[in-house]
Amino acid sequence: MNGRWFLFPLLVFLGGCCYGPSSPMIKIAYASGFSVIDVVMSQYFYGWLILLILVVTRFFKGFSPRFAFFLPLTMTRVLRVFATGASIALVSICYCFSLQSIPASVSVILLFQFTWVGVIIQALVERRMPSRRMMTAVVILIVGTILAAGLAGSNILLTVDGVAFGMLSALLYALYIFLLGRTESEMHPLTRSFVIMSCSLAFLVCILPHAYIMSGTMFSSIWVYGVILGLFGCALPMFLFSIGTPHISTGIATILSSSELPASIICAVFILSEVVSWVQWVGISLIFFGISYPYLGIENASDRKSMMS
Repeated sequence: MNGRWFLFPLLVFLGGCCYGPSSPMIKIAYASGFSVIDVVMSQYFYGWLILLILVVTRFFKGFSPRFAFFLPLTMTRVLRVFATGASIALVSICYCFSLQSIPASVSVILLFQFTWVGVIIQALVERRMPSRRMMTAVVILIVGTILAAGLAGSNILLTVDGVAFGMLSALLYALYIFLLGRTESEMHPLTRSFVIMSCSLAFLVCILPHAYIMSGTMFSSIWVYGVILGLFGCALPMFLFSIGTPHISTGIATILSSSELPASIICAVFILSEVVSWVQWVGISLIFFGISYPYLGIENASDRKSMMS
């Protein structure tokens, strides 16, 4: 088997898994009295700081020429990089707003609609219908997500604002995966991750109240949560996505990154001692099956190429 055929999808899958510890840590941070703005801002600040340290360290160790910012700048390239950074920052903001008015289980369901949104984006860009195998995988993932989130059989009231923000977070996340696979792919993944994260942080600084930014809250006791969230919720997944997404299709990338939900539930069991019902475990199993389904029975080179492109 070609190693590249296995490596790049695996990296995107692991990138999704990296988000697993984020949800439990966010809950712990909320329980410690920190607000949504505190958590989001500290996550992106410390994620940016981690990447900055890695970039500077590699630079002084004599990194390859691809590390440097030698590429000629154009307005299109600048806007594309900024849009990539802003889109993932907006995902966090919209998801937090969604959590304020609807239950977390519903917010998760809405966010994970990015699986089929990503498939639609790919279909529109390439002007061709998704394969039957990919559509089947999306259906499996949606069913698995509903079961894993514990939504089946529940009676929940929804609000228009909550649903709108939840669906917007799904659209923005799918857009982020799409842009990440097509933004400065010739740049080294570490450099690209740092540049995009810098855009995310700059965007947040622009839209958040200046009084909060100047207050120094990010350097208070929240730094413990910020480092963990910055590593697992920003730096590490963005770096892995930066390596893998340019080499696989948008639809497959969104399907693979849905590993975030089962990883979050499993981490909640170990970190928060949450109880997971057998229905949720069935949902988790379905999600893993849905992720692997597009690759089952793929043996010839032409099928592999269609999955990677």
